[in-house]
Amino acid sequence: MMKGSMALDMIVKFIIILVVAGIVIGLFIVFSQDAGDALKCFLFGCDGLTFADEYPKPINKFSFSSGEIAQYIESCYDTMSEVPEVNQSDIVCYILMADSQISSSANEEAIRESVPADIKTKIVFNTNLSKDYVRVEFRELEDKIVVS
Repeated sequence: MMKGSMALDMIVKFIIILVVAGIVIGLFIVFSQDAGDALKCFLFGCDGLTFADEYPKPINKFSFSSGEIAQYIESCYDTMSEVPEVNQSDIVCYILMADSQISSSANEEAIRESVPADIKTKIVFNTNLSKDYVRVEFRELEDKIVVS
């Protein structure tokens, strides 16, 4: 009777080891991207994972047309959309600075018409474009571009 009990005990231990190994492998698969990013950050620094050094980009011109503002909006959205969601954050992409005012011809409707359809609904205007500067920023939580 003792041998049967030992065999059953070994089978239970083997099943427990298999379950634990399965959980560890599953966690590794799920979090391998995060682990890889953390390892890269540890070994080479976090430069490739953040945009703090690259943004905001100041752009100085006499004035900006609706099409130019739309290009900066699209560039900001496309750049941040390519970043893994865990690395996304609120960031000011561009500061557009004009000599007098941004443009007398630029308006919200023309800007929205100049961007792709998937971005049109993601733009929020917190300005009337009559200032001498405009900020184009990405809001991670809402997945929006704010022009202020």
